[in-house]
Amino acid sequence: MDTSSWGTRTERLVVVGGGQAAVQLIEVARHKGFEGRITLVSEEPLLPYQRPPLSKQYLMGTCGPDWLLYRPERFYERYAVDLRLGRRVVAIDRRAGRVTLADGGLLGYEKLALATGARSRRLAVPGSEGGRVWHIRTRADVDGLRSQLRSARKVVIIGGGFIGLETAAVLSQTGVEITLLVAGSQLIPRVVGADMMEFLMDQHRQHGVRIELHAVVTALEQGREGGFAVCLGDGRRFEADLVLAGIGALPNVELAQEAGLDCDDGIVVDELARTSDPAIVAAGDCTNHPNGLIRRRLRLETVHNAVEQGRTAGATIAGIELPYVQTPWVWSDQYQLRLQSVGIADGYDQTVWRGDAGAGRFSLFYFRAGELLAVNCINQPLVFGAVRRLLNERIALAPAEAADAGFDLSRRLPSKARLDFDVPWPARSARRQAAIAWGFE
Repeated sequence: MDTSSWGTRTERLVVVGGGQAAVQLIEVARHKGFEGRITLVSEEPLLPYQRPPLSKQYLMGTCGPDWLLYRPERFYERYAVDLRLGRRVVAIDRRAGRVTLADGGLLGYEKLALATGARSRRLAVPGSEGGRVWHIRTRADVDGLRSQLRSARKVVIIGGGFIGLETAAVLSQTGVEITLLVAGSQLIPRVVGADMMEFLMDQHRQHGVRIELHAVVTALEQGREGGFAVCLGDGRRFEADLVLAGIGALPNVELAQEAGLDCDDGIVVDELARTSDPAIVAAGDCTNHPNGLIRRRLRLETVHNAVEQGRTAGATIAGIELPYVQTPWVWSDQYQLRLQSVGIADGYDQTVWRGDAGAGRFSLFYFRAGELLAVNCINQPLVFGAVRRLLNERIALAPAEAADAGFDLSRRLPSKARLDFDVPWPARSARRQAAIAWGFE
């Protein structure tokens, strides 16, 4: 590939944000023909890095900072990216086509990409002020947390989402006493149903994690043993040397809102990652996008969403239409388990088991009126791969077929020999549109 022309045109793309969506956007924009200047502005003083390992490998100390990097430093040199690290964009002037930095600097743009991500939702109860509660969102968060963990014997984790569960799984293996407090009656409610929740709770309890449901935190007080006491609305108290909150995230939309862009639980974009301003795209955790496969708009905080929507946004910058229409999926590593989930199970009326829960290798299928909505897989990557394609291609699967471990799920998938390239573009599935556009078929 001839890269000599990259960065030689006067047209400038400014990318705001330093996560995976931002880097994926830049890479695809270049490969799809954008030869203008690219400036990446990131508030963190670090090269863009992966966040999922923060609550797992990085917290455990089994990987270093360089391992976290999404792309090495030479990537930005090769792709002719002007890095402005440790800098913050404070305003967008859409009429003038420029952004203002916190230090007063100005950057003009012809095209602007917002990949501003999300921030940890803060625990707002009496006694939680002054850095008493830790969160996991940045590398600096985990660096500070690790230093405090050296002297901690009891840790209270607030929140039953992926951050809470993954952190509990890591810390329980270090001999620390863990209590996990969940405000409602369900772990990761947007991802798993009651049966899968019971399985996950059992795994954590076997590793010594104490889980308390319906645990609404109302205050932090001085503990009897010198640390903190996490106080619940029903009067229960839990002593802790360290308190960690994983109670969700808020999209960073303030910059877009102040610029007059449409926002509604995220920056509103279309299937091509375009905002309400045709010169501005957005991608990643900060966006609210349409998904025709599940027939609703949604905001996702997943690696898959950041990468795939970043690709779409990069293609749009280069003038290529590559719609982002894929069934949402996510994964989580806890102990020796890999949970992979695809689809949205809202409104399911039937669940079907496949495999052996006792052996730690099984899947749970969610149906509504006989239609497959979603699947949770535990240590069954081949099942996950097959059902992800089934959902992306809108291929029907009967509950009896899902339950039959001897039924080859790939039988429902179209063979490459049967693909019809003469089908009009609008009639092709989203997955095939993307495959053809990228030259994979």
